[in-house]
Amino acid sequence: MAIALLNHQWVIDRLKAQVALLKRVSGAAEIAAAAEDLKQAPAAFVVPGSERASGSSSGTLVVSQSNAVRLGVVLAVQNLRDPVGEKAQSDLLEVREAIMTALHGWQPSDDFDPLEFGGGRMLSLTDQVLWWQDDFLTSHFMRSL
Repeated sequence: MAIALLNHQWVIDRLKAQVALLKRVSGAAEIAAAAEDLKQAPAAFVVPGSERASGSSSGTLVVSQSNAVRLGVVLAVQNLRDPVGEKAQSDLLEVREAIMTALHGWQPSDDFDPLEFGGGRMLSLTDQVLWWQDDFLTSHFMRSL
């Protein structure tokens, strides 16, 4: 069996299927283009976070490790009728709740633990667009053959 790595497309597909509020769901490569011309909001962008592997737990030539994976879901919420961002904050809450429902406790594949919430933070509020990132955590076991 090959070592499995987290495929971010799994998360993108899950959000597209489960969160009808989102008008756009894509990967990290599309954030820059969206920031310049955000016509489809609310939008979510699945971005890689980090991976942290433990030391090998095997005393043999077989390498066995647990790998903790963090990924981010960057949200862009826009409300053109709201120049100070108050309505965008309300919209953000609704979108975040839908995303939490779709991702929290969801198991991306049999090789990975269910996703857990890892925290969130505001990235910026510019030109009536509120940018927010929620992080999700999972882990999996890696073992050489």
